[in-house]
Amino acid sequence: MYRISFLTIALLSSSALGTAHADSFAINEYSTSDLGRANAGRVTQTQDASAAFGNPALLSAFERPEITVGASQILGNAEFDDQGSTDALGNPLGGNTDGFLSDATVPHGHAVYPLTERLSLGLSISAPFGLATEYERDWPGRYQALESELETININPSVGFALTDTFSVGAGISAQRIDARLTSAIDFGAVCFSQADPLTCTTAGVVPQGADGLTEIEGDDWSYGWNAGLAWMPHPDVTIGLHYRSEVQHDIEGSADFRVPANAGFLTATGAFTDTPGSASLDLPASTELGVKWRATERATFYANAQWTEWSSIEELRVEFENPVQPDSVEELNYEDAGRYGVGVDYELSEGWRVRAGYALDESPTQAQFRTARIPDNDRHIIAVGATWSPNEDWSVDAAFNRVQIEETDFDRAGNFGDRVVGEYSGHADVISVSATRRF
Repeated sequence: MYRISFLTIALLSSSALGTAHADSFAINEYSTSDLGRANAGRVTQTQDASAAFGNPALLSAFERPEITVGASQILGNAEFDDQGSTDALGNPLGGNTDGFLSDATVPHGHAVYPLTERLSLGLSISAPFGLATEYERDWPGRYQALESELETININPSVGFALTDTFSVGAGISAQRIDARLTSAIDFGAVCFSQADPLTCTTAGVVPQGADGLTEIEGDDWSYGWNAGLAWMPHPDVTIGLHYRSEVQHDIEGSADFRVPANAGFLTATGAFTDTPGSASLDLPASTELGVKWRATERATFYANAQWTEWSSIEELRVEFENPVQPDSVEELNYEDAGRYGVGVDYELSEGWRVRAGYALDESPTQAQFRTARIPDNDRHIIAVGATWSPNEDWSVDAAFNRVQIEETDFDRAGNFGDRVVGEYSGHADVISVSATRRF
């Protein structure tokens, strides 16, 4: 609804039950090869050019220019089990709903270009945030969320330099664009009952659940950030990587369009619920990741990583409207910092074939009492498998599959129109990814 507009859209970029595959609204589908090990090799793997995004310090390990391009298809499956949701008068709001996860395609592209034996350039184009959900028009939480769409593009040039044969550093900058759209129903019956005499409202036919309107909010922004990393090989078979990615501060500008039923038009006499520009600030959180790679045998390589994301920087969603009659809207999130922990293994079957698998625990930053219908987030478990086929030294093709299982989520949230949505979310997502790498 109008109270959570632009900022909420941005924060919904990858809700666990939206795209259902990453902590809150971060997307991990930047590399097919690393998806095969549940992203456990993000800061240590040098299998393909996606290393440019995972840790720019790894760029100096490449001897030839190469390009990696690919895409991941995310297939969501989730449902909401209603357990007594009510409107402003205590009447039932509706029944259960399922199938509200929209399938999404997440592309990625990376390039590495060695300038000297120690100095290399990198470029990554990815979609680190995104969302695509669409609830049924009569679902119990329609006054809190209907459609949510968000797309991001992150352009990340970088440079890596080997200080010694065993220690390298790297850094990059990011240009990031957000495009967002949000729709929600408005219960003008509940609005009328809160602002006018109930008899007047009833006579006009403007009663709770009987005079629904709609709000549509769109916004976009370009902003910038940076990243830096290091890689150390204390032993020829061991690599330790450390990578930091800064927050990206967005100032989202857009507009809010309201659709008001004809019989509820008198509620706009004060100037409220009229189309208006709006803006919101959003700081996408910084993250730090530590990983290790161990080549245990000629064929087997093990990976482990831990990522810490500073979600606690997000305490509330505040939207400012240019319409002076429309007050600022504020919704508490009170996120907590959260971790992501993964392990993975690669096994070389033959000169041209490599298989892999992995597991990750992805913690949610959401506190139960502040969970929203747009971000019904909870911890998730990722099981991953993948393979690489290299027909020759110039080409390789990767494929990966992830099953993302979301822990069942209790939900109890009061809306802005006196409604209360109570129930349980459950679901999972399947991620299918393919990519190709060309070496020159």
